Parts: sequence; C-alpha cells; structure tokens
Amino acid sequence: MVPGFFPAWLLIGAIFALEEPSKALFVVDGAGGFFTCSNSYLRGTAAVAPDVDVIPFLWSHGFRRYLADQMDTEYAQKKGLELASQIMNWKNAHPGGRVWLLGHSAGCHVALHAAGAMPPDTIEKMALLVPSCSTKADIAGALRASRLGVHVWYSEADWLILGIVMKVSGCGDDYSTSKAAGRFGFQPIPKSPDEIDLMRRRLRQYPWHQVHSTLGHNGGHYGVYRSQFSQVIVLPILFSPVVD
Repeated sequence: MVPGFFPAWLLIGAIFALEEPSKALFVVDGAGGFFTCSNSYLRGTAAVAPDVDVIPFLWSHGFRRYLADQMDTEYAQKKGLELASQIMNWKNAHPGGRVWLLGHSAGCHVALHAAGAMPPDTIEKMALLVPSCSTKADIAGALRASRLGVHVWYSEADWLILGIVMKVSGCGDDYSTSKAAGRFGFQPIPKSPDEIDLMRRRLRQYPWHQVHSTLGHNGGHYGVYRSQFSQVIVLPILFSPVVD
C-alpha cells in the first residue's frame, strides 16, 4: 500500500460499519379512520428520536366508522395478521433493524393481535394508549413479542369514550363487559407460571395523574397524544433501552 493512501473500498466499508441499524415505529390509530395519533407521534418522534421512521398502519373500516372498528373482532384479528406480516417483511428487508409498536384505543386490538402472531422478542417495546379492549384481554402473546415490555397508559378520568361509549359498544374483545383496560389498566389472568413471569418482567402500566394536565393531557381519551405529553412522557419511555 502506498504510504498515506487510504483505499476507497476501505473507506466505504468503514462508513457502512458505523451505520446504525434501521429503526421503525409502527403506529395503529384508533377507530374512525383518523390519523390524529399517528400524525402526533410522527411529529413527536421527529423531535425525540429523529433516526426512527414512523409508519402508520391503515386498518379502519372507513372514515367515522367508529362502532364497526370497535366491535368487529374478526376484522381486528385479520388486520392484526396483516400488520404482523408487514412488520416481519420490514424486519426481513432491514437485517438487524429495530421495531417499536404503538396503538391507540381500538387500534390496540389490532396491535395486540399483531404482536401475538409474531415470534418472541420481535419488537423492542409496545405502547398501548388507553386501549378499548377489556381489562382481562389476552396480552401474553404481546408480552412474549416485546423484549423490553408492553407499556400501558390508562386513565380513570376517561369517562366519556371508555365510560359511556363502552356501555353501548362493550369492549372489542368481550362485548359482555364495558370495563376497559384504558380506564383501569390490564388485570390479566395468567394461565401458567411462564405467563406470571412474563407479566412481572414485561408489563408496565402508568395511570393518569392530575399533574399530567400541565402537559396537555386532561385525563380524557385523546390527551395521550397531545404533543407535550407524548414527547415528555410516552416517547422517552418507549425508546428507553430498558424495561423500566
């Protein structure tokens, strides 16, 4: 090698060696075909973690079709499998890439079905924002798929959507109850010692507190994607490299 000469191929190799793996946050909006949550977390992620691509997952029955999105369990399962396939395709296209998953309200049904269909430790973390599924919903598959845990934000002050509306529609996974995890947190019934261990290690739940009003979240159904709350509370936990 000529002294002082650095071959171009070595330089290119060094650049690729330093390149960070790809990162993606898949966002599943709530019922009604709106993109308010995904748009908010697109902006928030750009501010908090600009190296993460935000990918909204389109799943709704259509614009303002709230009850269909909330009550059609078979449809949510189908869309969950589609989301799982999309995430696995992304992972295959980005070897070493890291994925996070976030759902809001009825979108949490879809996110849970997706995670339950994926291999263990496929995603980094999962965030469920005021989920409209029941407190007893099966989250074991999601816990297995999320190597750094399933993180749940809930609010007993969400009396309109997860209170009155749930009295009409029932929870998407169990129409016989209106007791939604988005109001009271998940209260899972483990089926095995393995599930008990999963819940201990990987389930983290965060209730709404009055102090969150200073960040734009007044306890209602849509406060979880107010810009300050998402950027100060949710995203730092979601992108943290540890469970807690």
